[in-house]
Amino acid sequence: MKRLPVLLAVIAGIAVILVAAKLYNRSEGGSGLAVKLITVHRTNFQTKLPENGVVQHPRTATVPTLVVGNIGDIYAKPGDAVSAGQLLATIENPTLQSTAAGSQADYTSAVANIRTAHVDEQNARVTYQAQVETAKSNLNEAERVYNADLALYRNKAIPRNQVDVDKAALDKMRVAYDQALRQLQLGAVTGYGENSVQYAQAAAEKAAITNQANQQQLSFTRVLAPFSGIVQEVASQPNDPLTPLHAGDPVSQGQMLFTIAESAGYIVKAQVDEQDIINVHVGQPVIVSGQDFPGKHIPGHVELISPVASKSTDASSTAKQVLTTIRLDSSPAYLKDGMTVDVDILTSHIRNAVTVPNDALTSEGGKSYVYVVRKGVAHKVAVTVGQANDSQTIVKSGVSPGATIVAQKQPGLQEGVHVTAAPSASPMPAS
Repeated sequence: MKRLPVLLAVIAGIAVILVAAKLYNRSEGGSGLAVKLITVHRTNFQTKLPENGVVQHPRTATVPTLVVGNIGDIYAKPGDAVSAGQLLATIENPTLQSTAAGSQADYTSAVANIRTAHVDEQNARVTYQAQVETAKSNLNEAERVYNADLALYRNKAIPRNQVDVDKAALDKMRVAYDQALRQLQLGAVTGYGENSVQYAQAAAEKAAITNQANQQQLSFTRVLAPFSGIVQEVASQPNDPLTPLHAGDPVSQGQMLFTIAESAGYIVKAQVDEQDIINVHVGQPVIVSGQDFPGKHIPGHVELISPVASKSTDASSTAKQVLTTIRLDSSPAYLKDGMTVDVDILTSHIRNAVTVPNDALTSEGGKSYVYVVRKGVAHKVAVTVGQANDSQTIVKSGVSPGATIVAQKQPGLQEGVHVTAAPSASPMPAS
């Protein structure tokens, strides 16, 4: 039982020593715990999505020949700047030229036949109308004679057989008039014969279709630039890749003649993992860098996001990727088509945010804290945090710009501990 008072005395002594040490640590004379200190300030907060990409021209196209024939002339060479619609080469094909000339003549003749048919139709209409008028005049005359003789017969001035003859003549004229009238009406419907306007118009339409097809084939003998750009390649001999095509060389339909790249700056194509694409949006700023141009950073923005996720180009991965197109704000001369580059997509960009280093935060009971230093003493302060990146976290409340905080976790750091600024690391001597 005598051990208990002794044990209590030892414990009391240790407590006195600890309190004394703590009081000494708080005193101005104590050296304090050496920690890294920083001043909180506002800054531009960014979160980056790192990816790899490939530099490309915005649009590249191969220009083939669409007809068979022989090279006539070649007007462009690699490196030439060309405009949309500019003549690059001609193809000689006499058969196409002859066929197109013949169909053009047929179409011109068919159009002329329409005019002729109009004239013939007008003449036929006049003829049929004249026949109707003649038949009408004959009918009127036969009716007048019949009525006159009928009156004479009633007065017993002429015999009955004369009236019968007049009646037969009247019926004949009525039939003739009806036939002429029907002929006029039928002619209006049928176009007054085989050489009608409708027939001529149908023939002209048919000739126009044939001629349009032939003229299009002939136009293919002129090889034009599909858009403005730079000629990257001119085709070579099929069996000799070192010898370019020359005038007179045969070409087949579909054979590639030129490769042209659009000259309106470069783009970068990047494959974004499917789990990251939710954070990527059109218009987001992008920074492009690369080992081929160290120290250089090219700004750009997300221009297009593919609507389809495709299998990863990494054969060992089962994840899918989404092709994302980045338009560069400038295209320096050191950029080359096909270069591999590093892409940082800025998925968040918040100006004037209050941030602290991630290592300055401690967690306890689901809350976040930092140590604010006032008059050399560390005070544990609760903070409300927001977004975080690899190095910083936004602080929404708890500390304000200008406050001094402990920048990193430190053993022995707790509420009320006296601290001093740790000396900065000495810079490495220049080699």
